[in-house]
Amino acid sequence: MSVIKTALIGTGFMGRTHAEAINRLGNVEIAAVASVDEARAREFAGLHGIQRATGDYRTILADPEIEAVHVLTPNALHHEVARAALEAGKHVVCEKPLTVSVAEARDLATTAARANLANCVEHNLRYYPLVQQARQMAAHGELGEILLVQGTYSQDWLLYDTDWNWRVDAKMNGPLRAMGDIGSHWMDMIQHVTQTGPARTALSR
Repeated sequence: MSVIKTALIGTGFMGRTHAEAINRLGNVEIAAVASVDEARAREFAGLHGIQRATGDYRTILADPEIEAVHVLTPNALHHEVARAALEAGKHVVCEKPLTVSVAEARDLATTAARANLANCVEHNLRYYPLVQQARQMAAHGELGEILLVQGTYSQDWLLYDTDWNWRVDAKMNGPLRAMGDIGSHWMDMIQHVTQTGPARTALSR
């Protein structure tokens, strides 16, 4: 079995999550990690047994041995980093949302298609057992004809007036702010559950 060498760009919460998941695969090696500065990258590398750490992700993209990168930066940087990776010939696994605008997303899709590279986005809620059960129920007609879906995505990290989070800053998270970040979880999950047949897939295009 050949080993795929990948790199993590970003060392926050999702960096730790991806590192743990990758290390369980067996055929993927985290060859390098990049953070906002070398000190953070080295600390992260030490915790996860990664040999190479850098404060400049471009040095990773210049390495021909690395086949893929995981883009785990704040959302506003997704397009910049993912596009640079694709242009460097790397496959991309990007945390959601893929970008903060439709124009940026289309640009990545076009760039990836032109280079024949994978350009993937993470939507982990699809694989929760209850979500899969709901999808199967919808596919088998057990929920009837679905005309409208309503729901909420409850969070408690802005409970107090003094609370702040980068997700509410348009400069760091794009014009959709929290809706684009955590709201994309909800929107993708609902589409995944309800668009289960050829007719519904066609309607979504």
